[in-house]
Amino acid sequence: MISLPGPLVTNLLRFLFLGLSALAPPSRAQLQLHLPANRLQAVEGGEVVLPAWYTLHGEVSSSQPWEVPFVMWFFKQKEKEDQVLSYINGVTTSKPGVSLVYSMPSRNLSLRLEGLQEKDSGPYSCSVNVQDKQGKSRGHSIKTLELNVLVPPAPPSCRLQGVPHVGANVTLSCQSPRSKPAVQYQWDRQLPSFQTFFAPALDVIRGSLSLTNLSSSMAGVYVCKAHNEVGTAQCNVTLEVSTGQ
Repeated sequence: MISLPGPLVTNLLRFLFLGLSALAPPSRAQLQLHLPANRLQAVEGGEVVLPAWYTLHGEVSSSQPWEVPFVMWFFKQKEKEDQVLSYINGVTTSKPGVSLVYSMPSRNLSLRLEGLQEKDSGPYSCSVNVQDKQGKSRGHSIKTLELNVLVPPAPPSCRLQGVPHVGANVTLSCQSPRSKPAVQYQWDRQLPSFQTFFAPALDVIRGSLSLTNLSSSMAGVYVCKAHNEVGTAQCNVTLEVSTGQ
């Protein structure tokens, strides 16, 4: 979703942005930036809104004609912090998939992220500086929240290990190549009659099912479900038990 610029550009923008608040002495109005959540979760492929708004002490709750807000959102990943959106001098610039929820100027600075990927996980900082039309600072603030992008299980692969004949032991294995958080596994036999399995035959972490001392009645279609808190995926294997060696 986010293609990040170099750190030198970001540092320069941050310097210029924060410098705006030093050009004039602050007025009595005190700015407070509100981020109601310290941590948010979202699902890969979807979208999320990072809520943020500011208030001015002693002022009415809605934005006033004299207010001139300067807004920047930053994203930090692997010790590198980069700008993903800015609203300066009435102009909004942003990375693809990033936008403000409300038209500016507004006291609501909530950020919308679309087309989420796991790599979009990390801390997001909102920085706001408000001046009046005479250039006097009404305050500035910066706050940070953490976004965690979860990943549903990718389709797993099912395998049969061993030679399935009467009296033998075999293992059914199931592995999903990608998920966040880690998946757990469940094996069930669907046909010819339903049967679910538990430990110790079933290893919910490794995704294996051990079948011992096979008999013809154990033949059937076995389904593995890989699941975490945001999704489920499955595969199946048909077990045919032969009477020969």
